[in-house]
Amino acid sequence: MYSQFLLSFLPCLVLAAAPLSAAETVAVSAGSLSLTQALDAARRSNPEIRVALKRWEAARKKIASEATPEKPRLDIERMYASSGKTPLNGADEKAVSITQEFPFPSTLYLRGSRASKAAEVSEQVYRAKVREVLAKTRTSYAMLYLSLKSRKLLDENIELMRRFAKVAESKYAAGSVSESDALKAQVELTKMLNMGVVVDEERELASAMLNALMGRLAGEPLGTPRDLEPGRLEKAREELEAVAFARRPELRQAVLAAELSRTSLSLAKSEFLPDIMLSYRSRKDPVRGRTSDAVLGLSIPLWFWKPAALIAEASAEKEMAEAELEAARLMTASDLRSAFVRTRTAQRLAESYKTSLLPQAESALTVAESSYQAGRSSFLDLLDAQRSLLNFKLEYYQYLADYEQRAAELERVIGEEL
Repeated sequence: MYSQFLLSFLPCLVLAAAPLSAAETVAVSAGSLSLTQALDAARRSNPEIRVALKRWEAARKKIASEATPEKPRLDIERMYASSGKTPLNGADEKAVSITQEFPFPSTLYLRGSRASKAAEVSEQVYRAKVREVLAKTRTSYAMLYLSLKSRKLLDENIELMRRFAKVAESKYAAGSVSESDALKAQVELTKMLNMGVVVDEERELASAMLNALMGRLAGEPLGTPRDLEPGRLEKAREELEAVAFARRPELRQAVLAAELSRTSLSLAKSEFLPDIMLSYRSRKDPVRGRTSDAVLGLSIPLWFWKPAALIAEASAEKEMAEAELEAARLMTASDLRSAFVRTRTAQRLAESYKTSLLPQAESALTVAESSYQAGRSSFLDLLDAQRSLLNFKLEYYQYLADYEQRAAELERVIGEEL
């Protein structure tokens, strides 16, 4: 039913997740587990979020180093030592010099600007990872809720089918129905027991996935998910679209990547500008006494084809980044529309099942059971009513889980909570 969805997240289970503290473990394993608790635990302890955060921090630290010149050079000279003496104790001329090389001022500024843009890109990568992990957490929570509800529903129907089987057996013993009614009841009971095995497997997968997303070991106990209610999508699509274009991390990342490519192009062009070397030397010799020298040096971009190649490369990367930005804008609009429609559809279907279909199916089952006991209808009619109610309830819980999944996708697209 939904095991393929859970299996698509299995790579997350191999991450080296750091366990939560004892207090946090108690909070998520004792009693019930709310969606808010699961999301908070994922924010704090998910290893993928921590990796993205540390990369952002490292990128911010790099700004200062990129905007700072290379370290200066200090030279201490001892020259013209006479025969039999060493430069340490017999040098006639002594000199101390310090040399500093600078990129052209605009080049140094552009390097710092490029590092700053790269840090902003890393920030959006981090924020996108947070939204991704939270969306997966919300979806896994819904899948765990669905599996537990399905298990409970199957247990209730197993007991109901056992009651039907007893009624069929008693009516067969009395000679009022054929043996086939009792056999059909047993077949239906066996079918439900087999469905329970599948649901138990899906519960294990959902629990393992949710634990991994929360930074916990796969086998750690989880509290029982609290009941989900059909959500309400209050904002219009146009309003959410405006939010997505302003806040979606992937789109902001593409915008910043385009700006970064333009800065890289300007930096490549600055390779035609000379680097600057400043040097100061203080000298002492026996003839002239104490003297000083100053040197100003400029590099010559003689091998012009090297900066030309860098410019061509940066130009191509700039065009690529601009194309990726346009693709990100188009994809944001498409993803927003798709997620909005799916969320609204799941919301409407869940509300329809809760207010209309489920009450009608429950009434139909009650009537069918009374009619069968009174001999006014066949066992097939009773089975059909029971199957319909079971399927409607399973579908209702499926639509509740679908709403959480679609709402999680929508939140990921707009870059914030609904």
